[in-house]
Amino acid sequence: MEYLLVQDVALNSAPSYAALSKVQHWQDLPQCAEQSLVSQLQTTLDLQQQLNIVSMAAGKVLPLSSMQLKTSVGCFSASGSQQADFEYRSVLVLNQQCLAEVTYHSEYAFTPLIQRELLLLESEWLFALRNALVVVRLQQLAMRDTLTGLGNRRYFDDAFNSATQLARRNNSHLALLLLDLDNFKQVNDNAGHAAGDEVLLAVANIMRDTLRASDQLFRFGGDEFAVLLAGQEADSAELVARRVVKAINQHHICQDYKVSASAGLAVLKPEQDKALLFSAADAALYQAKNAGKSTVRVA
Repeated sequence: MEYLLVQDVALNSAPSYAALSKVQHWQDLPQCAEQSLVSQLQTTLDLQQQLNIVSMAAGKVLPLSSMQLKTSVGCFSASGSQQADFEYRSVLVLNQQCLAEVTYHSEYAFTPLIQRELLLLESEWLFALRNALVVVRLQQLAMRDTLTGLGNRRYFDDAFNSATQLARRNNSHLALLLLDLDNFKQVNDNAGHAAGDEVLLAVANIMRDTLRASDQLFRFGGDEFAVLLAGQEADSAELVARRVVKAINQHHICQDYKVSASAGLAVLKPEQDKALLFSAADAALYQAKNAGKSTVRVA
């Protein structure tokens, strides 16, 4: 199967590199890359591991300070990466499909010869990279709610476990917000499931717009949502919770269907594990419901 390599974009590169862009197919280039690289890449479908393997091979071409991979499923950095004076960027394309962008940093200049050697290494990575991206996308689909695109309960369980471990290891902040829609059952019963879906989509978008990109948002199923607030934002978690509930309660779609939101909030304490943190947030949500709904309670 034939695949194309597009012209790379280089910073701090010599003008003579333009001649290299005339090469259209990797088969036209001398076979000077180590064949063992392909074998190594075939041993894993993990993007981070593949990046580390390629960065070691690239380091034999030119000592690197950093190597970064930007894809549609996330950004990755090779182990020990740090900025340097010279930067070189390359776009990886297979069968006219852009797979990723790679950025190299080094204390040494990326000459046309160095760029050519890196191009050869990249050509050996393309199929393994494509396969790894397919696997990651399938994994992400399996962990997403099909209606809203938010993380599902399975995704939440994994993320919640990781977040609590990280917070305890780094002695950092973590808060859990559980949110439930008030009067949502009446929407499905009286206006139909299409109307219910409209409300759920509106709530998901409201929460995306209200929360930070770094906050993790999930839909458990039904009308139940969860948010993980990590870092310094956990200090002001109550303000965040009240802002989210207010935005939902004031949205025109929610007002049209007489839907509001109640939320329970808990902040991780040193002696707590994830089960206790979840129970605390769940109990706070129960209190919010009993307090007349459309409100926030803190554990």
